[in-house]
Amino acid sequence: MGYLSCFTRLFLTLFNGVTITICLVFTGIGVVMIILPDISVLDHLIGASTVMTKLKDTLTATGLGTEDQYSGLSLSTAFYDVGLMLAASCLFIMIIALFGCCGGCCKLKCALLTYIAVSCFFLVLEMIVVIIVYGDEDLVIKSIKELVLLSIASYKGLAGQNIQSLGWNFVMVKYKCCGLDDYKDFLRSNWTRSVTTSGTTYTLKTPIACCDPLPTSGDLTCATTTSEPNTALTGCFDTVWDTSFGNDTFIAFGYCIGFGIQLILIAAAIIVFMEAKKKNRIATEREERKHRRMANNAVVEPLPEKPGISNNPFEDHLPDKPNAHVYM
Repeated sequence: MGYLSCFTRLFLTLFNGVTITICLVFTGIGVVMIILPDISVLDHLIGASTVMTKLKDTLTATGLGTEDQYSGLSLSTAFYDVGLMLAASCLFIMIIALFGCCGGCCKLKCALLTYIAVSCFFLVLEMIVVIIVYGDEDLVIKSIKELVLLSIASYKGLAGQNIQSLGWNFVMVKYKCCGLDDYKDFLRSNWTRSVTTSGTTYTLKTPIACCDPLPTSGDLTCATTTSEPNTALTGCFDTVWDTSFGNDTFIAFGYCIGFGIQLILIAAAIIVFMEAKKKNRIATEREERKHRRMANNAVVEPLPEKPGISNNPFEDHLPDKPNAHVYM
């Protein structure tokens, strides 16, 4: 039990220590997204993205925008909610990991109990969510779609500079799709459908980002039709869902790894807690035995004698000795 306890303490401390370090990094990233809007991070990300490069080339080729159309975007405006959620969630995970790290390193029973209780709660919660997702997948998909459709209302077209427009243009170009289910989803938004370029006015039926391939000149005919070369009838949700969650074997493997690690951490915390409890009990028993031995070995001093009173009970019954006389 001694070697097992040492190993579990080491594993619990190191794993949670690494978790705290990672959470600190991501918490810092989240804070940067919230409070540092002018560090040009988005410009670097956009410049490094192949998809965004294609969108910028299309903007300049069609005459609908300039090469620096997406430059100077505020990081806090674009990713404020994402940064806030990232920082808050990482901070919460870091606090839980701190309980596990302190409990494993110092054998603090209170910290270990808190870590075990919180970990068990979230493990059960995660299992319930997985059962709900795969038990009624249609309901979950419907709820997700309703949330995503809210972002389409803010779509401003290819030249749009808000995060909703950038996000939809990015997804549609990367996955060669159009809208959530199809191009009709963009009827929810008020993006400008009448576009004039190269002296010709086009009434667009789909966003330009739905063209496949993207236009390389001022000819926007591809966006005035819902047939090829256009992905108008190919929804992005099914494409992204199949790409991200379509591999059931991979997803099941990921769930097993995640649940397995959590179970191992909970088991390690329980082992360390039981070992700490056992040592405390042994220490208490030793103290009790020590006090009993001290009590048994204590010397009881006799009561002090009262003056004029003899401690011999037979003294009153002894005959008086004759007085010694000296005869001259």
